[in-house]
Amino acid sequence: MSSLTEILSDYNKDDAKGDLTSKSGAMDFDPTLEWKLFCDGSESAFIKIYNHYFLTLYNLGRQFSGDTDLLKDTLQETFINIRKKRQKLHKVISVKAFLIKCYRNKIITEQKKRKKNMTLNFSAGSYGFLLTPSHESVLISRQFRQEQIKLMQESLNKLTRRQREAIYYFYYNGLSYVQIKDVMGFSSVRAARNLVYRSLTELKKQIEILE
Repeated sequence: MSSLTEILSDYNKDDAKGDLTSKSGAMDFDPTLEWKLFCDGSESAFIKIYNHYFLTLYNLGRQFSGDTDLLKDTLQETFINIRKKRQKLHKVISVKAFLIKCYRNKIITEQKKRKKNMTLNFSAGSYGFLLTPSHESVLISRQFRQEQIKLMQESLNKLTRRQREAIYYFYYNGLSYVQIKDVMGFSSVRAARNLVYRSLTELKKQIEILE
């Protein structure tokens, strides 16, 4: 089986000539277009998708484990598996949500295989979606003082791991309730929406306590 490194280095450079983005002159990454090209067999589109989402996925992986070998291996395997079944993936609506779901499931599965964190105790160490507020997050505004930002961080990390995970997807990655349902395996969109709502309600309570 070819490694992802080999795929990235050995793809047909001429493939890029048929890339519709080059024809249109558009420079911005268009996930819908690139995904379609990828599903149709474009290796350059595959590489663009990999490069565009690599940091997002790797940061997600760090919420689950500090084992860099595990994260790299599972990320590579995730993309290799997706590449193998590309012809069946035309119906994917949100590329980002789909990749997050695939990578998340792969990490959890691999953790179980390696008999590490079998109870998935994410509260141990520095893992478990310990969130850091940023000015890019819609949770805080530019007018917030440093003390308020610290207060927000303390409040966020007093939520349960599952609440923090929902917040992570909803605010930090912009996933919809439908996408969170799919990623986290809820039985309904309502369940995903309720978790986010409860998380925000609890967050408000924590902030009031700390003030």
